[in-house]
Amino acid sequence: MSERYLDPRDAEYVATLPAEERDTVLATVTRFRRPDRLRVGDELPDLALLQLEDGTPVELGSLGIGRPLVLVFGSFT
Repeated sequence: MSERYLDPRDAEYVATLPAEERDTVLATVTRFRRPDRLRVGDELPDLALLQLEDGTPVELGSLGIGRPLVLVFGSFT
C-alpha cells in the first residue's frame, strides 16, 4: 500500500469539522488523495485510456500531439 498523504487544504477543512466526523474524513482523504504531481507544461505520463464509444485503448500521449490537451480528474458519483 502506498504512503498516506494529507494535503494541507484537507487538514484545514478537517479542523473545521465536528470531532465525530474528523476520523472518517481523515481516513477517507488520506486513503485516496495523492500529492499533486502534474503541472502545466509537464510531459504526459505513459498511460493508456479506454475510449467511451467502444472501450478500445488509446495512448494518452497520442491525444496531445500538435494541439493543447486538458485533463480533468474528478468523481462523478
